[in-house]
Amino acid sequence: MKFIINKEVILEELEKLLGPTTTKQNFPVLSSILITAGADKKLKLTTTDLDITIVSFKEANIAESGSVAVPMKRFISIMRELPNQEITVEKAKNNLLIRCEKIEFKINTVNSEEFPKVEEAKKASFIKIDPQDLRDMIQLTAFCVGYEDVNYVLNGILFEINEDEIRLIATDGKRLSFIKRKLPKTQSDIKTKISFILPIKAINELFKLIKDVSDDILLFIEENKIGFDFKDTQFIARPIEGEFPDYAQYIPKEGKDKLGINRQHFMLALRRADILSTQDYQGVKLELKKDEVVISKNTPQLGEVKETVDAHYNGQVFEIGFNPHYIIDVLKNLADEDVNLEFFGSEKPAILRKEDYIYLVLPLRI
Repeated sequence: MKFIINKEVILEELEKLLGPTTTKQNFPVLSSILITAGADKKLKLTTTDLDITIVSFKEANIAESGSVAVPMKRFISIMRELPNQEITVEKAKNNLLIRCEKIEFKINTVNSEEFPKVEEAKKASFIKIDPQDLRDMIQLTAFCVGYEDVNYVLNGILFEINEDEIRLIATDGKRLSFIKRKLPKTQSDIKTKISFILPIKAINELFKLIKDVSDDILLFIEENKIGFDFKDTQFIARPIEGEFPDYAQYIPKEGKDKLGINRQHFMLALRRADILSTQDYQGVKLELKKDEVVISKNTPQLGEVKETVDAHYNGQVFEIGFNPHYIIDVLKNLADEDVNLEFFGSEKPAILRKEDYIYLVLPLRI
C-alpha cells in the first residue's frame, strides 16, 4: 500500500475520526485507524469502538492499493507536527513509512485482520434530514440527557420519524426537551413510524461531524445500527435498547399564567444567583410579580443575593424555586431576544414553549 496526499487534507479527516479511538485503550486494534487505499483513487479511513464507527473517504494519489492499521494517537500526532506539504505513506512489512520533505517516520502497525468488519449501508433505505435542522434539534435537547446508569434509556435522545416530520426528545427525569421539524420537501412521507434512542456519546460525535455539512444528511436504519451518511463520511452507532418514557403525558396544555422576559437579562441574573449555590443549597427562588421577577438566593455560611429583573407576568403573585442550571441550560442554547414561560403553581413543572419546541422543568422546594 502506498499513497500521496496533502498533510492538511488527511489531518482534517483524522480529527473527525479521532473520537471512537479514545475510549477502549486496552484493545490496541480499537485504538487504531484502518487505512485502505483503493484502486478507485479513494482513501478509506475507518475508526470504531464497536459502539460508534466512522468511515471517511478522501481522494488521494494511490500508487499501490492495500490496507494497514496503525495506532491512531501516534499517527495523528505525527501528522500534526509535519509541515503543510505533500506526504507519502507506504506500508513496508510490519511498518508504516511516512515521508514529508526531509522527514521520515517509521511506525509499527497493528494486525489489520483483527480490525472489526464494517459493512456499508444499503442506499435504498435512506431518509433525508436537513443538517441545520438536525444541528438545532440536537443543541436544544442534548443538555437534557441523563448521565446516571439507573435508567439507561434516558442516557440518549429519542428520535421519532413519521410521515413528514422528525422529533427529538430528551429527559433526565427532572426536565424534558421536545423539538420537531419537517423533513425536506424532497423526502417522501414515512408510512411506518420509526423510533430509536441514540446514546449521548454518539450524539456528541455526530454533532461535531455535521457542523459544516450543508447538503441533506441521509439517515439509514439496518438491524441493530443507526447510520448517517454525508459529505463522503458515514457515521454508524448502536442504538440503546429499551422503552423510552411516554413523554407526551407529562406535557400540559398551554397555560394561562405566562411570564415574558428578556432571555439574556434572565440568564445573567440566574448566573449571578448561582454563585452562592452549594451541593446542599442549589435552589434559586423566583418571585413572580406583574412587571418584574425577583431572583434571590440565600445560602447559610455563604451569604445571600437578590436581584430584580423587568418582566411581564399576567398571573397571581407567587414564589417558585428552581435549580438555576436547568433554566440557564435552555436559555444559553436559544437565540430569541425574549422568552415566555408558563406556570401552573409552585409545585408543578414550568414550561418554556415556542414554535415546535417545548422545555419542561420541575421546581425545587426552597
